[in-house]
Amino acid sequence: MNAIKNRENYVRESEVKHLQNKLQEKFAGKGIDEYDQKPVKKDSLVVFDFDETLVESRHIFYEVNKKAMELLNLPHDEVLPSNIFQVFDKKYLGWGKNLEEQIDIYKNKYSVLIDQLMRQKEYVKATKFFNGMIDVIRQLSKTNVALAVASSRDLESIINVLKYNGVVNDFAIVEATYGGRKFNDKPDTHIVDYISTELGIPLNRSVMIGDSPCDVIMGKDAGMKTIAIGYGRYNKVDSLEELQPNALLRSSKQINEIPSIIKGLINSAKVR
Repeated sequence: MNAIKNRENYVRESEVKHLQNKLQEKFAGKGIDEYDQKPVKKDSLVVFDFDETLVESRHIFYEVNKKAMELLNLPHDEVLPSNIFQVFDKKYLGWGKNLEEQIDIYKNKYSVLIDQLMRQKEYVKATKFFNGMIDVIRQLSKTNVALAVASSRDLESIINVLKYNGVVNDFAIVEATYGGRKFNDKPDTHIVDYISTELGIPLNRSVMIGDSPCDVIMGKDAGMKTIAIGYGRYNKVDSLEELQPNALLRSSKQINEIPSIIKGLINSAKVR
């Protein structure tokens, strides 16, 4: 049995090397190279989602969404900015003459403006890390664990927040589905496949941490251990629990437990 398990690990490590050229061809976009491909000599990997996992940003999205709609003279109310992603569910919000025009406005005007606003200094400064999270990041960065970010928001705005809070150099690589390379959205595993390949660390020795079902599903599909954040924006603990993550944090008061949880998950992965 041990021989079979060791063989599975070997195959997984071989797959990482095999993916190198394939992924570089697929993601032929321009990333922010200053935060990519940092040489690391670490034997395991932790990938964080960004919003509502590392930082509290629900209020930021509300303000930015509202500001974007005002600048574009789009109809909105006090409830709509926090539920703007209903557009993806093809709900007509009165933007344009019909749903098709609304989607065009969303993709080519609204989303572009959102990215620009998120990069502004006032919103960067207002984006706060969860209490204790910076200490967790700094603690982990001193261990044999490489840290990465895999997010669905704009890449430049993430890096601005990391810079402002003095932790950008604690991360070996920062990637996002907007503003960088052209990754498919979560729960597609391509973004973590890329991170794993660039750092040379197999995903079966990696942990994915995120607040949404997409984060957990992506991690599990990629063969990673998973930690679900139940106090983030998604905030539906029962739904996250149904996905059977390896660990579930129900309260932000558990943030200081993250290093020990990660250590246990990585050690269990090494034993296999």
